[in-house]
Amino acid sequence: MAGMRDYDDSEQDYVDACRSRSETQAAMFREVAQAARDHGDADVDLLEGALASLEYEYFNNMLIVLEGYFGERSRALLGRGGAVDEVRAVVRSLMEDGGTFVADPRSPLDPARTVLRLAPGDPVRLTLQQYMRLADAFFRQVEAHLSHGGQG
Repeated sequence: MAGMRDYDDSEQDYVDACRSRSETQAAMFREVAQAARDHGDADVDLLEGALASLEYEYFNNMLIVLEGYFGERSRALLGRGGAVDEVRAVVRSLMEDGGTFVADPRSPLDPARTVLRLAPGDPVRLTLQQYMRLADAFFRQVEAHLSHGGQG
């Protein structure tokens, strides 16, 4: 996949499969969290705290996986700006900066125009809803770029 220049007929299938995996894993988290809440023996405050911590870790890692699905594809294939650059910046912040959002001078992002609205110095702690919004914007951008044959 490294250095790919043109989309072929299988690219949309690949994007669809990645989107499906992402949605399935998010649904699994939702189901497990609900099952834990439905278990009547738990201390509710402790349970909610544990679920919140798990949620941040789970969806931060899900974003790393999402970026990994497309990490070997060139910027020419994925496009520039928007959710693609936001995902890359957030993942870089998770992997290299201890989960503190750091701006990338090569791809400056205006927090007011991003999905997550993270500013430099903000902690990256994704919730299910934040992850789903960012992943959806990411997939829509990739699909739009794909539908234009990797042009714009």
